[in-house]
Amino acid sequence: MKYYGLSDIGMIRENNQDSFFCAKNENDELFAIVCDGIGGGKAGDVASKIATEVLKDEFLKREFILDDCKNKEWICNIVRKANEAIYLDSLTSKKKHGMGTTLVGVLITPVKTYVFHLGDSRLYGVYEDELICLTEDHNLAADLIRSGEMSEEEALAHPRAKALTNALGIWSQYRIEINIVKHGYDSLLICSDGLYGYVSEQTILDVIKSENNIENKVEQLINISNLNGGFDNITVIL
Repeated sequence: MKYYGLSDIGMIRENNQDSFFCAKNENDELFAIVCDGIGGGKAGDVASKIATEVLKDEFLKREFILDDCKNKEWICNIVRKANEAIYLDSLTSKKKHGMGTTLVGVLITPVKTYVFHLGDSRLYGVYEDELICLTEDHNLAADLIRSGEMSEEEALAHPRAKALTNALGIWSQYRIEINIVKHGYDSLLICSDGLYGYVSEQTILDVIKSENNIENKVEQLINISNLNGGFDNITVIL
């Protein structure tokens, strides 16, 4: 399986608060994560880096596990460690107080594919000629739509539509969603909202389905987002 990831500061932001990691271990498992730091001046970049480093270290020392329940338990445990590490670091200075990060990731074993996330970074699967979002955003707009309180149009127009309702490191309580996804996908795309917020899903699919190599596809997606304004940091793993 080929994989490639890249992160870009975009055209507007002064620093890049996104972090990512993608690698295989000695068990021939692939682990890929994207973290989008939140908190603005409150060290969102620190939070995303802490989460990425904790999860990376845990993956590289991971023992091979076949059981579904134990794999889900392993994901829950490493996310808990990342949450604790961010929260404890946030107590060391006023600048860091309130920092946090989104998290989206995939663990691909020889048998199963596990998708996990919290926040509004996304994971898409390409099945034949269709791009399917395999995660649900944890923000105010999505919560209002899911609850039936507002239509999609009304929720997206809400002044706090993008306000996160779930994130890593800010609270002791958080909600991690873990799902096993159907094998048979042609590609998986993991990204921060700097991509999907400014590039249409049809354009994303067209790029993924193109004849370019995987590195060029990732670079092209980032370039398109920048051409559309580059209003946010952009991170893409394919």
